[in-house]
Amino acid sequence: MQLKTSSALFEKYGSVYEDPIEASDTEMLSRSWHVIAKRSVSQLYHFNCEVYLEMEDGMAALLVGETPETDKLEVFAVHRLVKIKPNIYFSPIAVTSSILCKLITVPSYSLSMETISPPYLFDRILPRIRINEILGYYYSIRNSGYSFPGEKHSYFELTYVDRGCLSTEIDGQIYDLKERELIIYGPGQFHTQSIPEGCSCSYVTILFDMEAVVFDVESRHYELILNKVFGYEKKLYTLIKAFVMESTSQLPYMNSLMLCLLQETILRLLQAQFIGGKNERPITEARQHYQDELLEKILSYIDETIYEPITIAEICQKFSLSRSSLQILFKENLDQPPKKYINELKLEKSRQMICENKYTISEIALMLGFNSIHYFSRAFTQKYGMAPSEYSKTLFKA
Repeated sequence: MQLKTSSALFEKYGSVYEDPIEASDTEMLSRSWHVIAKRSVSQLYHFNCEVYLEMEDGMAALLVGETPETDKLEVFAVHRLVKIKPNIYFSPIAVTSSILCKLITVPSYSLSMETISPPYLFDRILPRIRINEILGYYYSIRNSGYSFPGEKHSYFELTYVDRGCLSTEIDGQIYDLKERELIIYGPGQFHTQSIPEGCSCSYVTILFDMEAVVFDVESRHYELILNKVFGYEKKLYTLIKAFVMESTSQLPYMNSLMLCLLQETILRLLQAQFIGGKNERPITEARQHYQDELLEKILSYIDETIYEPITIAEICQKFSLSRSSLQILFKENLDQPPKKYINELKLEKSRQMICENKYTISEIALMLGFNSIHYFSRAFTQKYGMAPSEYSKTLFKA
């Protein structure tokens, strides 16, 4: 978190005060100081007496130090009116596009300017990347043997495997994606997609326009997330799932929220490249390994028996877990209770079955163990924003 000039840590450099100084009443000198925003600071001011800074317009930070050494300087957000001690090195930094402040000191002041090398780089809170537009988003279900011959285009493309497996070739290099893994194609990258024999695949495709906003040595760091397969990670899974759900919500601001979710997904992927993997480890490695294995077995079991009535009690008995332990396992790793996971998986299966066009809506409801066609229709509508029959019509209208 940022420090303020009103914090105790600023006291070695100065202090804050409440009431503005009227220079004419105190025979002090006053001047207006206009500062334009810039990324680096190369010069510091040094007065032999106390200096008062009173912000008049904009927001500012204050770079201060007892010596002019770059690595020993500190930054404080300007909070209230600021008094700086004699012989402190300082420079105001415009956080907004510019600032206007009043500098007040005594007539007998002595001022010197100190050049610092290397310049101090102010860490401005600006976006490093921006997703300008989502150009398309699709949920595809492909059977064994499907083959897309390939294409290249001038925008980014994210492919996330929801179920099954997928093989893709990027500029001659083959990558294999399993369930809950994703890959990102960059602008100008030729890529193909195919489904291996004996495997089907359901996957999410998102096409988007992205640019680097801060143009410096790291401005092309998005290349760090190209040409690699990203495995399952709880936060990414939650973001992609939220994106898919939001895309069918038809609620106001859904498009804006989809952009935010996609941008966070990309930022999490970029961030992971600098921290070397997952940054969420609230429990021990040994316990996490145990949870991962146990959860994988439970999820596989649910997937295999999704066409049968599944109860929480049955899962607890099969895997020797108490109901509370099962709830904690799902909450810590999937951020939802097991009952909700099962219901949403049934609904996702129902959507896939509608896409396959082999069964009627009533048959699908019965096969997936819903209590009635009315309950199924209500649950489907709540999740996808339209009734199963309407969804079917959008897929197979003449």
